[in-house]
Amino acid sequence: MTRYRKAGALLLALGIIAAACGDDDDDGGAAATEAPATEAPATEAPATEAPESSAASESSASGEASAPAGENAWGGTLADGEFGETYNPSQATIDTGMAGTNGLPGEERARNIALATAARAELPYDEELAMKCWQENGCETGTGGELKVGLADGFGGNIARQIFKMEFILQALSYPEIGEIAYTDANLDTQKAISDVRSMAARDFDIIISYPDAGEALVPAYRAAMDQGAKVITWSGTKVGEPGKDYFTYSGPDVCAISTAWGTQFGEELPDGGDIAILLGAPGNTLDGLQEDCMKKTLPSNINIVARQGDAWSRESYLKAMSAILAEHPDLDGVLGSYGDAFVGAIRAYEAAGIPMDGLVTMHQSDDNPFLCAWKDAGGVTDSWTSTGLLMEGRTGLTAAMMSLQGYDVPDKIVFGVQLTQVTNDSCRTDIPPDGSPSSLVSGELQTRMFPG
Repeated sequence: MTRYRKAGALLLALGIIAAACGDDDDDGGAAATEAPATEAPATEAPATEAPESSAASESSASGEASAPAGENAWGGTLADGEFGETYNPSQATIDTGMAGTNGLPGEERARNIALATAARAELPYDEELAMKCWQENGCETGTGGELKVGLADGFGGNIARQIFKMEFILQALSYPEIGEIAYTDANLDTQKAISDVRSMAARDFDIIISYPDAGEALVPAYRAAMDQGAKVITWSGTKVGEPGKDYFTYSGPDVCAISTAWGTQFGEELPDGGDIAILLGAPGNTLDGLQEDCMKKTLPSNINIVARQGDAWSRESYLKAMSAILAEHPDLDGVLGSYGDAFVGAIRAYEAAGIPMDGLVTMHQSDDNPFLCAWKDAGGVTDSWTSTGLLMEGRTGLTAAMMSLQGYDVPDKIVFGVQLTQVTNDSCRTDIPPDGSPSSLVSGELQTRMFPG
């Protein structure tokens, strides 16, 4: 059964993070020590509603700012109306998208952008148009807006990427200045990923959002697109090239802080040491190496990494990789499987091998519902910890670019804070579809339309 550690141990674990991470992500928010509420937020949160404690009042009919800068309850320093945005999202939106206020970026400009992103996510939208755009990989918005925006994804073949795609579409639909939305999926083909970015730039797209699955190979294409006038924003936990120069900015979690928290947590859960394995993502990706390097900063010396396997962030890849690892190491004490949804495949590998998972310690970056529910169905016998899916990264990149067009000084990185939460039976959400995400700002109703099976 899951072991519950003392709060003091977790506080110590997260306290080590700041010292361990150094300058890798020094503008992330503070680490949280409490899990967010697992019940679903309201599906129709009022647009940009401020909490009762906020000093901001409603905007006047003349469009004047609703509150002086610096009086935002969430730590924002812009007044509603500045740079075309509002900065007072509801608590429910912050809890869902960032697992609470500790998930907000620590850097002032990045925090303002994240608040604007969350507030805009609460605006009403045309659900039929959103579904059409999602199913057909793009659409005309019908607003007559002159801006063209695109999502050039390096890989769209899992649930998280498809939800991310919808998050991007919904954010784009909230801007009447945007007249065209496009989407491409390179499916882990480096040359296609490069071609997709170059094609959008050649078609005079104003904003291009991209996940750099192909790593540094994409940098020349990003730089060329920037030279052609596009604002290129990457979303990921790791940077390629030089943000602010090779591309406009990137948004993502504080991967190093999350990974050092994993190392500390492994040590707490395995005080006598043991053997652990790492399940890998796409070949050449920049995430796996950073995660392992940072985790080693706090991983006790009596815990050994005995295997690394995998070639994609998918259930099939994790199933194959875990099966191969178990053939040589049937008595593992822990597993790092960054993508939660894909770890369902690892659970199936254990079941197929007839090896019990009782007491196995597992760490994950994303809190995907398929894994949370599979964990519950498997009896909750593993000691598992997740961060938050942070599927609003693409929304954030788009809003950053739009604010820049209004004259805002956007930083070269937008880094969200650390969250680490223990999985319990209550973590599995039944009010969203089995393939849904509890940390997505896409409503449960729309997620159900996306994944009806």
